[in-house]
Amino acid sequence: MAVPQEILWPIGPHTKAKHEILKKYLQRWFPILNKYYKRVVYIDGFCGPGRYEGGEPGSPLIALKAALDHSKTLSGDIVFWFVDERSDRIEHLKNELKELSIPSNFKVYVNTGAFDKILSTTLDGFDKSQDKLAPTFALIDPFGFSGVSFELIRRLLRNKSCEVLITFMIDSINRWITHPDQKIQRNIADLFGTSECFDIIKKSHNRIDVLRNLYQEQLKKEAKFVRYFEMLDCDNRVIYYLFFASNNRLGYVKMKEVMWDVDSRGEFRFSDATNPQQTFFFEEDHADILWSILFFTNNFPEKRY
Repeated sequence: MAVPQEILWPIGPHTKAKHEILKKYLQRWFPILNKYYKRVVYIDGFCGPGRYEGGEPGSPLIALKAALDHSKTLSGDIVFWFVDERSDRIEHLKNELKELSIPSNFKVYVNTGAFDKILSTTLDGFDKSQDKLAPTFALIDPFGFSGVSFELIRRLLRNKSCEVLITFMIDSINRWITHPDQKIQRNIADLFGTSECFDIIKKSHNRIDVLRNLYQEQLKKEAKFVRYFEMLDCDNRVIYYLFFASNNRLGYVKMKEVMWDVDSRGEFRFSDATNPQQTFFFEEDHADILWSILFFTNNFPEKRY
């Protein structure tokens, strides 16, 4: 997947599917968390300009709309923090935000700069003051694999009630992991939080699976609940995985429900080869997966994150 150089670029079908997951989850997340906490935070790393070339909303506007739909019932501070390295895209996002009617309890912050450095500095401040991070949902959505160190993910997940949704660019990682450049190797090792990634690919013919499994196991060291959703291109080749990690069972259940909505076949995947106008029907018997979702929902009702 080529990295766009323009301020705005066309949206792809898999991005629409990703945004559907984000929207549906935040529609659940904001009201649930707001029942128990007077301050909740949405972080959007690599947020982009807020729009696509065809006028479709980007993740910042989708997140704001999800909260605005509940604005009459949401109390306390609802904090949005948008970060991107590109100043031109940030300026475009600021102009988009000016068109919105934002309630006074919605606090919107926009920063230009490297997401990992900005967030690390902020977390350092919390550590120094010994303050606790408010319940946070962080969308970490890079085009590549640099600037998304596992140490940063670890620091977020070690805060109570923090969750992450990460775009894990497996296609790019797989293509670059054997490159001799030391900077590229450091970026990949930082992404996984271990240099084991370079060793395991020598022992398997299926590098995609072993690298995905390694990242999943790394996340499981920090989060009780981890789920991934597979995104494929028009040739049904894996582009990236969306990894969700949380220490709350209810959040995990809600995310599984959302992913089920996007792929009702229960395979937790979306392909650009699929006709976007086509409604999914059950092609196989996925009763076991549906049962697990219903079981968790019925036996673990909404409770404090």
